[in-house]
Amino acid sequence: MKKFLPAVLANLSAVLSEILLTSSAAWLITSAAPEPPLSTLSVGITLVRAAGISRAGLRYADRFLSHRVIFEMLDELREKLYRQAAEKLPLKSGILREGEFLRELTVTADTVKDFLPRVILPLATGFLTTVLMTGFLFGAIEKFAFVLPAIFFASIILSATFKFDEPDDSDYRSKISDFYSARDELKIYGTFPAVGRLNRAAEFFGKSQLDLNSRKIFFDTALKIFDFAGLSFILFKLCEKVGRIEFAVWIFVFLAIFEIYSAIPESVRLCKKIRSVNPDFTPEKKILPEEKSDCAVEFRDVNFGYIPENPIIKNFNLKIRRGEFLKIVGESGAGKTTLLYLMTKLFEPDKGIVLTQGKISAATFTNYIFSNSIRENFKIFVGETNEEKIREILKICLLENFDLDENIGEDGAKLSGGERGRLQIALALAKNPDIFVADEPTAGLDKKRAEILIRNLANDCTEKNRTFILITHDSTGTFSAKNFRTVKI
Repeated sequence: MKKFLPAVLANLSAVLSEILLTSSAAWLITSAAPEPPLSTLSVGITLVRAAGISRAGLRYADRFLSHRVIFEMLDELREKLYRQAAEKLPLKSGILREGEFLRELTVTADTVKDFLPRVILPLATGFLTTVLMTGFLFGAIEKFAFVLPAIFFASIILSATFKFDEPDDSDYRSKISDFYSARDELKIYGTFPAVGRLNRAAEFFGKSQLDLNSRKIFFDTALKIFDFAGLSFILFKLCEKVGRIEFAVWIFVFLAIFEIYSAIPESVRLCKKIRSVNPDFTPEKKILPEEKSDCAVEFRDVNFGYIPENPIIKNFNLKIRRGEFLKIVGESGAGKTTLLYLMTKLFEPDKGIVLTQGKISAATFTNYIFSNSIRENFKIFVGETNEEKIREILKICLLENFDLDENIGEDGAKLSGGERGRLQIALALAKNPDIFVADEPTAGLDKKRAEILIRNLANDCTEKNRTFILITHDSTGTFSAKNFRTVKI
């Protein structure tokens, strides 16, 4: 709360300066009618000018302090959320669910950043203004002055009592995600059925949103009528106790108070919304025993499933010696790539442990290729690397004739499937790992080029005493460069 205090005081001062400006203007106008001495009018004019200047200055201070606090909070919150997201990702449920997860992070951050300007400031300023005005009113109307705080707290209680549940947009977002994921197939087979489903989901969500907004408008209007009736009652009591000029001033003061109270419903609703979000996505850390292995990679009684109740890897044990060449073979969906994710610590096993010794680097068909050039990709993944080293690695991967500075498009769009895959291998090799994992490295290659690529990789790994793990669905393939121990899953 300490960081909020300067912003609250600045906002309160700005609001009071507005009240002073309008009330002094009202006093000046009503006082001018009886034609008072010029000196009296001069005082009123000076007061109006001073109030106008102070209002501008205080509004600037209010914006400056509020925005400074807001951006500090937002930076801290986003940094915390992104750090937690980095620990949590990748999600077992896939890329689309990761997108939903990141959306929740950004939506949460954008929602929480409104806490100061749309919750703290309106409610705190409303409360402090109510206390001050009640004190001024008490001298004139005594006990009836407490009607003002009664209006303020009644507005808060009523706003908190009525529920306005946000419409569920999950079905709409799910259909948008499906539409995006299947965009290529839809171009081939036609988009009409999918667009129809998307339109129906959009119409339903739009209608739900419209109904919600209508209910909010009706409620806010009813609450404004309640506030207006309460303030009118106080003015009615005032007109019996004060003169015409003072009464005119109080009318303008109450117009300003009415404006402050009008913001209460939205502030309370946002407060409830912020309280319902949980900006803490820290994953539970498994406390594992300190264990070591003499192997490059070792799986001990590992269970893993994208749905924990349905594991695809059960009681899996495997030891891969340092410098060994291993081929992991299995049908699609058997869990080959999942073993890679477990080796590289992208996923933690549901049961058991995975131990690795040394730096591990992996090339998969899902690796991202940055736009711009091959040279820039090496800089991004590896850092500054001399051209001779880049050429040497590209030659191993059968890419020696490529222009290092030519733009290769977003995610390597200008490369063929085979070239893109071999560039991923080159980038993984450039990290000079102790353990190199290649997931389907020969995809998109004819048999001859596949043999050459594997022989080149095997020779490089032999020369550097590097563990080489090859993941493939091809159980019949033979690689003459060096014998691979085969593990079938």
